[in-house]
Amino acid sequence: MKLASYIRDGQSSYGIVTDDGIIDLGEPLGDRFADLKAMLASGLSEAAAFADSHTPDTQLEDVELLPVIPNPSVIWAAGMNTHSHYVEAKDIMGLTEIPKVPMFFLRATNTLVPSGQALEKPLKEPAFDYEGEIALIIGKRCRNVSVDEAVNYIAGFAPFNDGSARMYQISSNQVTTGKNAFRSGGFGPWMATADSVDIDSLELTTRVNGQLRQQMKIDDLIFSFAELISHISEVNWLEPGDVIVTGSAEGAGALRNPQVFLAPGDSVEVEVSGIGTLINSVVEQVID
Repeated sequence: MKLASYIRDGQSSYGIVTDDGIIDLGEPLGDRFADLKAMLASGLSEAAAFADSHTPDTQLEDVELLPVIPNPSVIWAAGMNTHSHYVEAKDIMGLTEIPKVPMFFLRATNTLVPSGQALEKPLKEPAFDYEGEIALIIGKRCRNVSVDEAVNYIAGFAPFNDGSARMYQISSNQVTTGKNAFRSGGFGPWMATADSVDIDSLELTTRVNGQLRQQMKIDDLIFSFAELISHISEVNWLEPGDVIVTGSAEGAGALRNPQVFLAPGDSVEVEVSGIGTLINSVVEQVID
């Protein structure tokens, strides 16, 4: 089952995406679940029942997509979490060993952009970059969860573009500024529920202007989805709707030779097999 957040007839809503259209859940369930995040907290049984007993009542082209979870409480993003990225970066960054524990930074909610809308390159940023990744969405509250049990707390998965302002990222020994440019991270077009996904077969592909830039199989991850969840849960609660961005493979623009960065007019596609394709154009920072 695929679930999306969107604007329908001027109102925020959410629903089930099918091959024939969208089964809107916001109208029938909105009195109890204001948004997709709220529904995740109650489990997905009601959504599954709607999928079995209802037909689409609107078409994808008639809605404006929102980020999969428009209002996550927190977005945890794993850095240096693929073997291929470590190999391409270790000499340039002076790394001497593969990370022994997951490394995270946080993203702000206002950095998120849905599929179909543009990423904004900051005005002074000469090195705006892409990083295709797989995001997982938490479905149940958890703390101190074991690695063996961690996958049971995943609600679903979605494509993510961890758009990075590299000049700001490398200007400090903290990456936070470069990873939090306004409207720099793509998240969508929807999530596929965990029960519909074979984790071991997931593959990620990133294309810029139709050209292949990144390709990753799940065994490229240094720390698995379960290990990432377990590690975070040791220090803080994970809540329904929280997002974990799980790591980018080799091929980002900053580590290519020659380097290649995003410019206004470019188009970036992040595809996750069996889930969908996130598509974002690139524009210069919008000044209101």
